[in-house]
Amino acid sequence: MTKHWRLRLLSIWLLLQPVILPSQLLAADNWRTVSAETFSLLWKDLTYTRLQVDPVQALPVDGDILEPSYAKQIIIKYKIGVSAERFRSMTNKALADSYSAEELSAVAADITRFCSWYKSVEKGDQYHLTWRPEQGLQLSLNQDLLGVIRDPNSAALILSVWLGRAAVSESQRDSMLAAWRSVVPTE
Repeated sequence: MTKHWRLRLLSIWLLLQPVILPSQLLAADNWRTVSAETFSLLWKDLTYTRLQVDPVQALPVDGDILEPSYAKQIIIKYKIGVSAERFRSMTNKALADSYSAEELSAVAADITRFCSWYKSVEKGDQYHLTWRPEQGLQLSLNQDLLGVIRDPNSAALILSVWLGRAAVSESQRDSMLAAWRSVVPTE
């Protein structure tokens, strides 16, 4: 009787465990860091930022890292505290300064939803922005998923705040993209 009780307990425990598919394991563990740098303003360190890509994917044909078929991840570890309102303000200002009202109106609901997920951060907190074509743009704080934007156009526009024409920090963007291009040359 003792063997059956243990077997039943083990069976119940296994049933309660989350199912992790092999593709999820690869997607979670297959990232390659192509840029890692501390960014500072004057003499104060603000963030330690890593740009990662899936090294087994095909390179973007046009050489644009924001290509919707190209998986990428930005991990930002904060060296200072930043309010959620500051994140929202910086994101909205960067987008408004870089895109026309017409371009923004098509994805306005997704931008608003993405900005609503921002939380205040303290020193040591980490935001993860992860784009996988089959899963969407995920925003996580300290490994807690805050939300997902599935539309590739909305995701590319939002990611442009770090990697494109709406970059809050052009020097950070240029540094990450130069490192990416030197490690993962386009053909």
